[in-house]
Amino acid sequence: MSHRPADIVVADNNALLLNVLSETLEECGYSVRSAIGGLEALTEIRRRAPDILLSDLNMPRMSGFELLSIVRRRHPKIRVIAMSASYPGVVPQGVAADAFYEKDATSIAQLLLIVNAVRNEPESQLLRASTPVWISKPSIVPAGGSSAPFACPECLRAYPCAIDEGDSVHHWSCPYCLYRVQLAFCPANTEANEQLVYYFS
Repeated sequence: MSHRPADIVVADNNALLLNVLSETLEECGYSVRSAIGGLEALTEIRRRAPDILLSDLNMPRMSGFELLSIVRRRHPKIRVIAMSASYPGVVPQGVAADAFYEKDATSIAQLLLIVNAVRNEPESQLLRASTPVWISKPSIVPAGGSSAPFACPECLRAYPCAIDEGDSVHHWSCPYCLYRVQLAFCPANTEANEQLVYYFS
């Protein structure tokens, strides 16, 4: 059995909070790498996959919603903790996380309990539901609907999708490879405002 310290990547665009979280986790014996935002976190994960990713949800350029979705698809064994001050203590719907830390309402001591619990949770008990791909809300087009650029996760070919915002669920297949896609609007109180969620079946 390995006794190496668990490796954690902490992602947040607030440099002060990032420092506090990183130093606290290091003092508790964890090996910690800091990342200012989602894109920097992806770079750290590419260098070496951590045991745990602790990520804020509301970050510019690449939100935590997007980051966690990518990590869950590419690195399903990484244990993921989402954090935000915008949600009341539960993982928001559609977020690919095993646990949630409510910033500003929960103490650092509580975060340490969450990290320890996630680290020791048997892999079979971790949340591994289908993971949505998050994209920004599409721009409104003159015809009255919405248009969203979309790349098929199967064949990677891009094509525009016309979306009627009156419908809550959309079904279609990729016009190139016929990969089946289900689209659902998911409310999100974030800096990115509303988001779209792509669920694949």
